This record gives sequence, structure tokens and C-alpha cells, in this order.
Amino acid sequence: MGKVVITLEDEDIEELAEIIIDRDKEEAYRFLKEKIYNEVQKKERGKLDVDGKTHL
Repeated sequence: MGKVVITLEDEDIEELAEIIIDRDKEEAYRFLKEKIYNEVQKKERGKLDVDGKTHL
């Protein structure tokens, strides 16, 4: 897996700040899974290998 760039909207950054301030582990996990992990998966599915086929 190579580098992946993820863009967060302003509301995502605010939500992340609230999670950090509150030290909310359950919300942190949900945020990572829904906002970060899902975006990584989408980007990885969109990559093509040298033959023009997706590698996943």
C-alpha cells in the first residue's frame, strides 16, 4: 500500500477536536473507521496497477 491523501471537511476537523478534548475512545474508533479507514479503502480501490487493473 502506498501513500494515500485524505481530505477532511471543516466539520470533520471539529468532530476530531471534540473527540480529543473529550477523550472519547468509542467515538475515536468510530471516526477512524467511518472517516479515515473508509476513505483509505475507497482510494485504494480506485488505484490501478501497471496493467490497468485494480490491485484489490
